[in-house]
Amino acid sequence: MARTARRYEAVQSMNTGNIWSREMVEHPEKTESYCVGIYSRLSVDHNDRKAESIENQIEIIRQYIAEENNRIKNGRKLTVHDIYIDRGISGTSFQREGFDRLMDDVRNRVVDCIIVKDLSRFGRDYVETGNYIEKILPFLGVRFIAVADGFDSMAEDVAERKLTMNLKNLVNDMYAKDISKRVTTARKLAAESGGYIGSTPPYGYQTRKTDGVRRLVVHEESAAVVRFLYDGIAKGMTPGQLSSVLYERKIHRISDYNRCGHVFCRGNEILHQWNPEVIRGLLSNSVYMGKLVQRKRQSLLKEGGEGTCETDREHWIIVENSHEPVVSQELFDQVKQILTRKKKEDTGNRPPENHENIFRNVLYCGKCGGKMHAVSHKNKTNGERSYSYECRRAYYIDGRKCEKNHIREETVESYVAERIKGILKEQKVTSKKLVSLNRKECEKAVAVYREEIAQLLQEHQRLAAKAGEMYRQYKEGRITDLEYAAFRDNRTEHDSFCEKRIKELKRKIRKSEIQMEEENKFLRSLQSARGYKKLNVYLVDSLIERIDVFPEGRLEIRFLFGKGDSCYGKE
Repeated sequence: MARTARRYEAVQSMNTGNIWSREMVEHPEKTESYCVGIYSRLSVDHNDRKAESIENQIEIIRQYIAEENNRIKNGRKLTVHDIYIDRGISGTSFQREGFDRLMDDVRNRVVDCIIVKDLSRFGRDYVETGNYIEKILPFLGVRFIAVADGFDSMAEDVAERKLTMNLKNLVNDMYAKDISKRVTTARKLAAESGGYIGSTPPYGYQTRKTDGVRRLVVHEESAAVVRFLYDGIAKGMTPGQLSSVLYERKIHRISDYNRCGHVFCRGNEILHQWNPEVIRGLLSNSVYMGKLVQRKRQSLLKEGGEGTCETDREHWIIVENSHEPVVSQELFDQVKQILTRKKKEDTGNRPPENHENIFRNVLYCGKCGGKMHAVSHKNKTNGERSYSYECRRAYYIDGRKCEKNHIREETVESYVAERIKGILKEQKVTSKKLVSLNRKECEKAVAVYREEIAQLLQEHQRLAAKAGEMYRQYKEGRITDLEYAAFRDNRTEHDSFCEKRIKELKRKIRKSEIQMEEENKFLRSLQSARGYKKLNVYLVDSLIERIDVFPEGRLEIRFLFGKGDSCYGKE
């Protein structure tokens, strides 16, 4: 959406534009017919009435089209090109598959009229919905009709109806945020009373509604597996050993259990071994001693944003004895101590936090295609550490087992640097040219951030101007206290969102520029007599698409630069 809006703003500023679009806007009588895209959306809001079903929305629009075609006498008619549907998608975001397909057809000039049942079906975001209806669609020469709201963007009285449309969009936006707040409040109350507000219950439990609240109850078959794991650790077994035993007993891992609904592998089902890290996570979950810890994340919708974010620890909802425990407090504490001690002992085999795993995004096993994992080894004689990568699937016991595959980090790094130099020499690409290309890529990314900042500031100014108009309408009694308060609250929330987003974008700009300078230092040193400076993860990701490591020590590197073809290097 942002790219379309920016294209509109750029064209307006140059006083030029799409002739096809302008002619359709300025001379609609030249168009003898409209090619219609029917858009229907079913909200994720469970309070949507049956009358809002996809089928009912489409039927209402079809009836409207039939009536319009019978009523119009000047030869113009509405012809349906296609129906675009989004099921179970919130109207607070325009990231929707059906909507994207509709806009593609609009841009390809296949559709020049969009009809929806009402404005809320098109979108519940006040700012974005208004941007589409008032800016983007008019620029593209597209007629917009909301049947139930009586809005037609090409009606003679459209200017008078726009205020009503804006108010309805505002109400829809506030309704969506109000629903989010109500759901959040309801979930908070349920969690505080010991109810389970997650989606899938923890392994070993199932949910049952009691007095309208979902509560955890023990599922004996899977709970027996949980008890076995706790007892195993208490008796000295490791998570890896427990994983092998579970595989031998043909017990499904948690993800497969959630999918198939039973503990033991049956018939032709594929059996996967349990990941030891998943076992460690299960054994550290306080839910198994009857304690619920919830609300670690929260929705951003009520604050004017999208998605979810982590909450501070003080906002977590913790309820003791909320349900029947699977293990005793004593056993839980014992296992926790054992795992904590083991974790400290195992730290020696992991790279320290200050070590940069520069190939983490590009290094793969050439045999199985899985990611190579970083490990470290400490020399018992001098205490120095060496770093390497290995394929973890070599330790698997199920059908995914791979060959033993191991390579030292310094081997990969020196080889990659030499191959970069060799490719540049072979293809006559100078480091100066690479620096220039790298700078352009950075500037391109920064330009996108700056454009978004400009758009946010422009929207802020638009709302500020709108505030004056809304206040005048309020003083004249043309809008109610509730409508004015809703607009004011929405503007406050939007301003807060814009401020946070602009700070984040400025941080990304600074990070991009710093990263570019680090990369350019390396690129300038590639062809110097002094050799190369150390690679970093940003530079590796910028130059390399993928590195495949084979057990016999062979490396295949696919670079992101060159003459358009992939470049491979072999040791």
